[in-house]
Amino acid sequence: MTQRIGRFMGFECDPNRPAFDSAGHRGGVVLIITIMVVSMLAAVAVGILKVNTDELRLFRNQLYAAKALAITEAGLNDAFHELRNDSQWTTGFDEKPFAGGTYTVAVSGTPPNLSVTSVGACRQGLTARIQAEITVGASSPYIIRIDSYRINQ
Repeated sequence: MTQRIGRFMGFECDPNRPAFDSAGHRGGVVLIITIMVVSMLAAVAVGILKVNTDELRLFRNQLYAAKALAITEAGLNDAFHELRNDSQWTTGFDEKPFAGGTYTVAVSGTPPNLSVTSVGACRQGLTARIQAEITVGASSPYIIRIDSYRINQ
């Protein structure tokens, strides 16, 4: 009687061949399981690296945005300094350097009610904008009252 050898998924199956070899090892099953586990661990590691890279990018953008806002506030404070000394000052500033960036300040309106707009930019390209509606006092040193304050609008 001849023994029939079957085929399963492209592999020949011999029913007389034991599942384990003489040393008790399975032929290649452990290798396939190991490759699958290593592949899954590599996929998890790549996912974690992607998340960390995105978090670092977000952190860096937040840092540059805060720097741009600080430069913008410096421009507004510089304008307030000028207005405390001269309530008629409306010259403003054009790309004045400050802390590795620049700010531009525009003053509009007629005293005592003025609108001061400061736009700051950091070296990395992010910008911020602050607009303050103010009232300037009548006598020197001119007191400044901020009536409204809008950031990035």
